[in-house]
Amino acid sequence: MTLAGTDHTLDLLADVAGSFATPDPERVRAWRDDGGTVDREVWQRIADNGWLSIMVPGERNGAGLGIDAVAIVARRLGYACFPEPFAAAGVLTPLVLAAGEDDGPLTAAVAGDLLIGVGWQNDVVVEEGPGGPSLTGASRHIPVPGAEAFAIAARGLSGTGLYWAPEGADGLSVAEERTADGGMSLSLELSAVEARELIPAPHGGDLLDAALDSTRIAVSAELVGIGDRVLELTLDYLRERNQFGRPIGSFQALQHRAVDAWMELQLARAALDSSIKVHLDPESTPGARAVAASSAKYRASLAIPRVCTTALQLHGAIGFTDEFDLGLYLNRALTLAPWLGNAAEHRRRYAELTDAEEADR
Repeated sequence: MTLAGTDHTLDLLADVAGSFATPDPERVRAWRDDGGTVDREVWQRIADNGWLSIMVPGERNGAGLGIDAVAIVARRLGYACFPEPFAAAGVLTPLVLAAGEDDGPLTAAVAGDLLIGVGWQNDVVVEEGPGGPSLTGASRHIPVPGAEAFAIAARGLSGTGLYWAPEGADGLSVAEERTADGGMSLSLELSAVEARELIPAPHGGDLLDAALDSTRIAVSAELVGIGDRVLELTLDYLRERNQFGRPIGSFQALQHRAVDAWMELQLARAALDSSIKVHLDPESTPGARAVAASSAKYRASLAIPRVCTTALQLHGAIGFTDEFDLGLYLNRALTLAPWLGNAAEHRRRYAELTDAEEADR
């Protein structure tokens, strides 16, 4: 069970996150130019901060906090444009592993010792053989470059379960796809890969859905953090850049564009905060939490690319240069916005889930 953090705990967490995750564009450029793999030194520091176990229950040696604590960290990492896969490997992976009974992978993951990706966008089937379960199919869009193992959702006669497969297993091939921010997303091809059951069917499907909705909130928070920094950079530029003898921020047309960006960001923040409240409410149903997660992800995936685009236009030619930091944030937003569902998908999902919730009342 995870709990909402106290105000004091959340304030301390925000202070630590603010001190740790400071904008370092040169590090981000170096990461991109070096191939976009996970910086294991930075990842270990994230683990040492305890951020990979925020929502892991206390009885499993986790912090036992809630999605509000995750959002604080994710938002600050977005503000600093950290390329590390916090949502994918630091939120989704621990939530999935904590739902199982095997402490080994969970302990290694939250300690930062093992980088694990979750394969859920799948066409993977499981068959039971004399040597145990085997997986066949394909899985894509796993944004955990350099993953050393995978928790893979697979369909069987009883429904969806989750299975453990180490990188390098016989029959498992891993391909990399470049993402907009310069990182890598993994695609898996599986051919009779011997696997170990983590969460049996049919429970695996429901547990995975719940973990994905929590992760969608984390991604939304990271996007909002990106928007925070982009708007900050833009307002600073409007104050400092002079044209015709005065700051360009004094021109009404540019003020209107800046206000539009500010309003988009406020809407994303409000949707995020509302979603967090629903997820922290012990009386909320899985359906209500899914609706809330789609609301946050829809608004963030719609608003933050718009904020970045407006910022780019307000900066003019300098915004297109690689030497200027704005492009790093824009490309990060373009990477995160479609992952776990883009704005159009979550608008549709929100409507469908809302109709289903009302029908059940």
